[in-house]
Amino acid sequence: MNNRPGMMTSLLTIGAAGAAIYGIRKGVRNGTFQRLPQTVTNAMNNPQMQQMAKPLQNMLQNNQNQNNQNSQYNQNAQQMLETYTGTNTSPQQSDSQYS
Repeated sequence: MNNRPGMMTSLLTIGAAGAAIYGIRKGVRNGTFQRLPQTVTNAMNNPQMQQMAKPLQNMLQNNQNQNNQNSQYNQNAQQMLETYTGTNTSPQQSDSQYS
């Protein structure tokens, strides 16, 4: 019993899994889960729910736009660094006038 914290975590995990299984079995028996899809659909189509979800959608979209901008900035910075250090292997336009 040298690993008491690990054993306690395992017992809690087993207990939580058992409680979840018990709840699911009970829900299946009394018919709660048969009504669940319709309940979720009704909740998602509720105008108040859609109004609450709108700011979250905007936040996610703004976050995605910010990530795209950061990605472009990182690519530009990497190209500048490679050009400055001479490690850029991308084809360069040669000036045929001086060749």
